[in-house]
Amino acid sequence: MMEKESISKGGEDIGYKCSNVKKAKLQSTLAALLDDPILADVPRKPTLTDVDILTSLEFGSAIRISILKLDGTSFVIEMEQSKMRHRHISW
Repeated sequence: MMEKESISKGGEDIGYKCSNVKKAKLQSTLAALLDDPILADVPRKPTLTDVDILTSLEFGSAIRISILKLDGTSFVIEMEQSKMRHRHISW
């Protein structure tokens, strides 16, 4: 089993500090990306499933169905091709 080595400098754990800096940079980059109007359909705190479905939608292996009911309410269903029952196989 490999353990993470950390270097101490003046009582500070540099490995931990470096990790926090990387995490802060990632959060900053993610926030900047989510502010882009092109990515308006991405949730503010996307899960891996959200990203997978959006990627599948982009590549055409998923569908998004928007349903508008007569009472004015609506909802959206996103489904990946692997979860659909009927499949068409072309040769």
